[in-house]
Amino acid sequence: MASTNDQEQREPLTTDLHARTPSPLPGSSQVGSTTARHRPGYARVPSVSVVDELFFEDGEVLGDKRRAPKWHQDPNDGLGIVVPGSDGRSKSVVTPPIRRPVASGNVTDTPEAATPGSAKALMSPPSTGGFSGSTRYDASFGDVRTSYNSYAGNKHQAHQSQASLNSFKQPSLYAHSEAGLLSVRSKYDDFAPDQHCRSAIAFKRGRLTWLSATIMFLSIYSTIMSGIFLIVALRGPRYGHSIRTNGTLTISGATVLTTFFAKTIELSFITVIVALLGQALARRAHDKAARGITLAEISMRSWILQPGTMITHWESVRYAGITLLGVISLLAAVMAMLYVTAANALVQPQLKFNEWQPTVMQGLVKSSFANPKYIASDCKYPIPADVDPTDGSTTCLQLEHSAMAFHNYYGYLNTWHDAAYSGNGSADLAGRPKGYALLNDNTTIIAPWIEQEYANNMTALYEEHNIIIVNVSMAMPHVGVISASIDSINGIMQPEDLDGLGIYRIRASMPSPVVHVLCATLTEEQLLPLTLSAWENAASPDSLMPSDFNASDPYLGGTTLDTIFGWGEEYGEFKWPPVFPKLPIGYNTIINETTGIPYGRDAVYLVGNSTAILPATGEIAYPLCQVRVSQTPICYTTYNASSSGASMEAICGTNDPLQYNHSLTNATSGNYSLSKDWPNIASMWIKSISLDGGLVDANGSNSRLLNQLVTLDSKFNLGLPSMSEALAVMAGYTLLQSTKDTPFVEFWNYSALSIEPGQYQYFNASIQAQQYQSGGNVPYQRAFGVILFAVFILNLCALIYFLTHRDWYTDLSEPSNLFGILINSPPSRELAEACGGGPTGEQFRSSWKLQDDGGHLYMESMDPSQAAESPSMRRKRKLSEGFEMMASPIRNATESFGDRLSL
Repeated sequence: MASTNDQEQREPLTTDLHARTPSPLPGSSQVGSTTARHRPGYARVPSVSVVDELFFEDGEVLGDKRRAPKWHQDPNDGLGIVVPGSDGRSKSVVTPPIRRPVASGNVTDTPEAATPGSAKALMSPPSTGGFSGSTRYDASFGDVRTSYNSYAGNKHQAHQSQASLNSFKQPSLYAHSEAGLLSVRSKYDDFAPDQHCRSAIAFKRGRLTWLSATIMFLSIYSTIMSGIFLIVALRGPRYGHSIRTNGTLTISGATVLTTFFAKTIELSFITVIVALLGQALARRAHDKAARGITLAEISMRSWILQPGTMITHWESVRYAGITLLGVISLLAAVMAMLYVTAANALVQPQLKFNEWQPTVMQGLVKSSFANPKYIASDCKYPIPADVDPTDGSTTCLQLEHSAMAFHNYYGYLNTWHDAAYSGNGSADLAGRPKGYALLNDNTTIIAPWIEQEYANNMTALYEEHNIIIVNVSMAMPHVGVISASIDSINGIMQPEDLDGLGIYRIRASMPSPVVHVLCATLTEEQLLPLTLSAWENAASPDSLMPSDFNASDPYLGGTTLDTIFGWGEEYGEFKWPPVFPKLPIGYNTIINETTGIPYGRDAVYLVGNSTAILPATGEIAYPLCQVRVSQTPICYTTYNASSSGASMEAICGTNDPLQYNHSLTNATSGNYSLSKDWPNIASMWIKSISLDGGLVDANGSNSRLLNQLVTLDSKFNLGLPSMSEALAVMAGYTLLQSTKDTPFVEFWNYSALSIEPGQYQYFNASIQAQQYQSGGNVPYQRAFGVILFAVFILNLCALIYFLTHRDWYTDLSEPSNLFGILINSPPSRELAEACGGGPTGEQFRSSWKLQDDGGHLYMESMDPSQAAESPSMRRKRKLSEGFEMMASPIRNATESFGDRLSL
């Protein structure tokens, strides 16, 4: 126990507390001069610890020379609360003891040692130690404006200067005062951070923990999967039959899988980047040489998890967004928000056309070109064959000819109606409406006019022959492409395989059938040699027949029309001129077909009576028309198929590599490719459309309309199709029939005219088909590739970071981890006025370090003088602390370089 003199020397300390004298101890007879103070909220509660003299190893006693009058110079310092009647300023200040004190006997003073009326004060003045019962803020916790004493030093000081009435572990007798206030000191008497707050789990530990292993697994998964997604997006693979309707994987299943994996990549990516930030910040906070961490950097975690905080808490972005980790966090936040969208745009399969792919296709061949028997056998007819064994098939075929010819002709006339009334008629064949046909009720056929030089030189022909001549040629596509496209041997996905949404296009290198129609506008006199009724008077002097006419000669001894129509032996075998029983009456037509003529003739003929008057002669115009069919090698066939229908067209004269004459350079053309089988089909066709009704003066509507299209001038009529064009369109469907299941060449090299079950033939082609494909469907979607690339790069960097660091730190940005450390950390003036509304402004950029006191971890603000960096230190930090890689290869490589720069 201290002596009486010692007590007298301490009396001034107690007398300074006249405004704060507590109530006497229970059981005491002493009556205080002041009444008990009651105040809601906060009130200064005097400590029950006794401040006695402390002796140090140098033998001196704590006195005035070790006091620090600068402590609490400002009444607003710390968290001091003014007591009513007081000026808020402590009248006496106790200087915290320096380190290594020697315990004095006065620390064993007890309340019983003081009696009422004694000069010795019962209670010590308010302690300013680290865990004083006073609510005043203690500057020893780190006032950046006055002192930066460490929390460990303050804690040590508090244990030496604040003795309880009985022992260091005994709770305060004044834990509950008459004012109902709980002494804060009593809580710290029972809880010593260095003893009771040692971390049960090491802050720094190895990678072989379930948490680090889980993060590593997620990092590997996210890196691999994001890399796969990036490769898929860049390459844009086509899935072909792998994704199709009624297949193993449908498009709906592929969409679900893509979205699922994209979402798992997004979630794992977020987890990995958050863990990366946590490890980088923890290493920086733990590294004594680093600059510490800031609240803005701790907030970077929420940018990724809650992107909206970048707007609501924009100050954290202001202070941390320009750092490397801040940039990574911002990128990760944006990438995570857009990743699923980017994956849906570039990775999810979508219907997409590929580029034109050259290929070799196969098609089944069963018949020769223009085989009437095969065409008739393919006609669907409900009458059994035994009911009409001889004419049943031809009857069916004529019905088909009639139906399709009139349908196509009517559609063609509608097109001309629109062109004429809109003023779009043209005298040039290239500008006139193209031929038209419909196949299988769902395929539109476009037939171009070819060899246009023969049609456009009508004036020259008229000057040469003094006869109006219209010579047109219409090419049709080869319909064998259709059967080849749906043959499974070629592996083309049909629209029904793609939920009815698919489209494919084919360019096929094969010959195209061509119908040639030559019509000459003649007079009655010019037709007499071709009229059987005029032969009866051939020997009379008044006969108009040519003098060299020879009825017994198939060539009729030659006519003035031979050079126009190619009749005569010099033009080939069976180039006989036609003979008509009579000339038709007005608006009627009569035909000359192959009945009774040996095989080898290549044309059918038609003569009409237009009743129109020729301007040049004033005579009635009788049109005579020749219809022939050949195959041309200067075309290729295009076929476009979709669920809503298909279209075909013959593309001719473009010198495209797919033109048939480029696949077969010695292909035949011209008169050498004229078909001698087609006239047998034409005989049924021309009868089916009632063009032979002139024999009985039937006055058929088709014949009437056809005669009205006669050409009376040496140029095309701008408002009407010519008779040649009309006949070509009506005959066009017979060409489609003639090419069905026929070779993709111009010849037939089998002994029989038809073969079963058929033989496959090859042909060159180019295909552009829609299939489910990754890589985006429109150009702007390619911009999402930046998202996929950035996520992969960030994942890769994070994985490398984890692999190059063998230690795993507790994530300080995790709210629960951070709360556990901060709740047992000392207060700091750095966050003054942030208790209720949170930090603002410059508080986000103040630096904090993690301190370790015997296993107790706490956060402490950094001294600005310690946080100051020399240019050398700044360069070293920029080079080595980009990812805060403590003891990383980058830091090891730059330490020596930084040392040299600092010299």
